[in-house]
Amino acid sequence: MPITAQQAYKNLTDQFAKIISINNAAGVLGKEAETTMPTGSGEERTRELSAMASITHDLTKDPQVKEWLDIAEAGASSFNAIDQRNLELMRRAWVSEAGLPDDLSQELARIGSDGEALHTKVRKTGDWSKIKDWDKHAFDTMRTVGQIRQKQLGSASVYEALLSSFSPDIDDALVSREFGKLEKALPGMIKEAVALQKKGPQPIPLTGTFPEAQQAELTRRLAAAECFDFTHGRVDAIDAHPSTGGNPADVRVTTDLSNEANPLPGIGSTIHETGHGDYEQGTPKDLRQELVGGTMGMSVHESMSQLMEKIAAKTPEFYTFLSQQMREVFNRPDDPALTPENLRLLDTKVEPSFIRTDADEMTYPMHIVLRYNLEKAIINGTLSVDDLPKAWNDGMQKLLGITPPDNAQGVMQDVHWPAGLIGYFPAYALGNMIAAQLYAAALKAHPEIPAELGKGNFAPLHDWLEQNVYSKGSTLTTDQLMIAATGEKLNSKYYLDHLSQRYLGRPYSDAAPAANTKSAPKAPGA
Repeated sequence: MPITAQQAYKNLTDQFAKIISINNAAGVLGKEAETTMPTGSGEERTRELSAMASITHDLTKDPQVKEWLDIAEAGASSFNAIDQRNLELMRRAWVSEAGLPDDLSQELARIGSDGEALHTKVRKTGDWSKIKDWDKHAFDTMRTVGQIRQKQLGSASVYEALLSSFSPDIDDALVSREFGKLEKALPGMIKEAVALQKKGPQPIPLTGTFPEAQQAELTRRLAAAECFDFTHGRVDAIDAHPSTGGNPADVRVTTDLSNEANPLPGIGSTIHETGHGDYEQGTPKDLRQELVGGTMGMSVHESMSQLMEKIAAKTPEFYTFLSQQMREVFNRPDDPALTPENLRLLDTKVEPSFIRTDADEMTYPMHIVLRYNLEKAIINGTLSVDDLPKAWNDGMQKLLGITPPDNAQGVMQDVHWPAGLIGYFPAYALGNMIAAQLYAAALKAHPEIPAELGKGNFAPLHDWLEQNVYSKGSTLTTDQLMIAATGEKLNSKYYLDHLSQRYLGRPYSDAAPAANTKSAPKAPGA
């Protein structure tokens, strides 16, 4: 006897509740492996995590899941809006896990693991010949994946199908349009900002040692100020790339405090990752056993960390609080390098550079625009992988006015392409755009936010984000979320205005003059 759409939907939610619980446990075990796991337990932990991943893959790929999806979708008009959205997310999860032939799924997994290992091995050599053929294979494979997913998801293009894996609900037309605005505006703004900073006061360099143990104390204070709930999470220092994992009820944040000559990178990574953690902790508790109750894609997730690190924690007001905390924690009450203004100067220097992960706030989006243009051209067949190094260098010269001296500092620096992560890069700049637009709306609702940041009080900003973003889970599309929170669809004007106000001391305008050092305005203090 055929089952009803309602029963099919119930079967699906029960199945995905199991998957979510297993993934939640795996998230904690994975992060614990980076922090508190005994050193001799690694081999067994790897087996455990592999087994859990295999179980969730099998649960998602179960043939009954597709049958239930088909039946539930046929009767979805009788479901409420949240259940319809949840059904859409379950279909997307099925497409991601089971929508590819077995041999292609296996090849994707191999590209991810072997590509990362190969990149680690050859990146520093700068020898393009050692990874070129692998990159060709990765792009060819991902093009095939995109072609299949384009049909299954109804995406406008092959590239958009790949983009949707990381930035769901964001179409490539929007990315192309708004990134085009960044590409047009930012090169001139960057030149002007560099000229302004050269004419303005120069920062006093940090000196001496900032012990890791004291940085750890500062980390705890900053995370607490940012409203991180230590009853449902923890923050650990590791000598590796910072990240956030675990699950919403047990968020595990890691930060790198190994630079004892300069604590600012560790401060930035702590604030950044705590932003991710706050988002996870704020998701709706009553929906956490459903996909619709989880966080949205990488673009929105990245916006939550960027809003805290790059916008809120780089306001002049926040440096007042940070200065006070650093003087106290490091026992440097009279250190002239720790004044609020000097910390701001140190932390907001604009300087075109070769490495994306080291880029300052203003030049960073140009790194993303470059990668977006190149990977899209390769997927579309208008650029050959053979020509990537030259196209990369030409793009760096056009966008930032610099040319990498070698491929290690150029086309070979990122792991994303050899690991098959095509469509990932846009999420970084999209996150910056979302963050600026949300922060502008938060300020409109609560003008007191900057002053409160100066006291170390993130609560007004955190509470606004909890109401307008965290608590929504994935019940809305990106456009719906942005319209509900800001009154507008996602666009780049707030991001450009944020950068112009902070670094050029004036509102952004499409007609803003190009850099002119003779008549440039006074270096801004924001």
